Amino acid sequence: MLLVRPVRLNDHAEILALAKEAGIGMTSLPPDSDVLQHKIEHSVASFANHETIGKEHRFLFALEDTDAKKLVGTTGIAAHVGLSHPFYSYKLSTIVQASGTLGIYSLQRVLHMVNDYTGASEIGSLFLLPAYRRDGIGRFLSRCRYLMLAQFPEMFSDIVISEIRGVQDEQGDSPFYKNLAQHFFQMDFQQADFINATQGGQFISDLMPKYPIYVNLLDPKAQASIGQPFQASRPAMELLKTEGFRHQGYIDVFDAGPTLQAERSQIRTVQQSKFATLERTIPDGDVIGGIKHMIGTSQLHDFSMTFAPLQEIAEGRVAVTEKTAELLKLQRGSGLRYV
Repeated sequence: MLLVRPVRLNDHAEILALAKEAGIGMTSLPPDSDVLQHKIEHSVASFANHETIGKEHRFLFALEDTDAKKLVGTTGIAAHVGLSHPFYSYKLSTIVQASGTLGIYSLQRVLHMVNDYTGASEIGSLFLLPAYRRDGIGRFLSRCRYLMLAQFPEMFSDIVISEIRGVQDEQGDSPFYKNLAQHFFQMDFQQADFINATQGGQFISDLMPKYPIYVNLLDPKAQASIGQPFQASRPAMELLKTEGFRHQGYIDVFDAGPTLQAERSQIRTVQQSKFATLERTIPDGDVIGGIKHMIGTSQLHDFSMTFAPLQEIAEGRVAVTEKTAELLKLQRGSGLRYV
C-alpha cells in the first residue's frame, strides 16, 4: 500500500535521492544535503507543533511504498510564506498610453515586483518517481494535502497558492531569466535558482530592478514564456485547476511560471471532505465497496493519509479494512477525514 506520512529525521538519505531525481527548478526540494536536513528538522518540529516555529510551519510529507519499504515521492505545505524571508512575485498588469494629438492609443503589459502573497499558504514539494506515475498515484499525492487544509484550517491562510515551474529549454535554461534577471544577477539560471532555494530570496530585492518592466521590450521568446508552465508541469497545473485554483496574473521572478491561487475554503477537496469516527474494521478479504477514498488521520503529530476502500455506515461513522486501520494506526472511535 501507499502511505503519505510526515517526513522523519532518518529519511534524509532517501529524500536527498528524490531531490536529485527531481532536478533543477524545484526550489522547494533542492538537492543540497544541509538544506534538506534543515527542511526535515523544520518539518518534524512543525508536526510536533513546536512553539518556536510560530506561524512559519512547513510540513513535508514522504510517500512510502510500504510493500517495497521505500520512499517514492514527496509533497508539502508551507503554512505562511514571506514572514521572515520576502516572497517575491511579478504581477502582470496592463496600462494605457495615449496621445490625443497624434491619435495613438496603446495597451502595454507591465511587470511589477510585489510581495502580495506574504502570509499566504503554499502547497509545493510535489515529486513522484516516474515508475509510480500511474493508476492515479500522482493525483492522490497532489490532492491529499487538501485533507490537511480541511482538518486544521486554523493553521493556514485563507489564500492558498502554488508556483508552477516555468518554461525551460533543452539545456535547462529559462528564456525569461536569460533575457531579464541574468543582466542583474550576473549568473546563470541554475545557479540563481539554487541560491534562491537554499539561501532565500533576499538577493532578489538586492539586485533586481525596482521599476516596472515593459513586456514588449523583452525578447519574443521571453514574452511568450510569461505565465506558461514547463511542459512536464502541465498535468500538475490542470489538477490544480480542477480544484478551483486560478492564475491571477502573478508569475515567478526567475522563470515566469504561473502562480495559481484559491481560497482555502473553496478548494473542491476541502469542501467535499468529511470528518467521521471509525465504527469498525472489516477483514481484508471482505468486499467493502468499489470506490476508493483518500483517508487521513486527525492528529497533527502523525497526520498520515492513504488511498483505500471505505464504507459509510451512517452519518459520521465509517468502516475501513483491517489493513487500512493498521497502516494509519486507527482504532475504533478514532477520528478520520476522508473524501
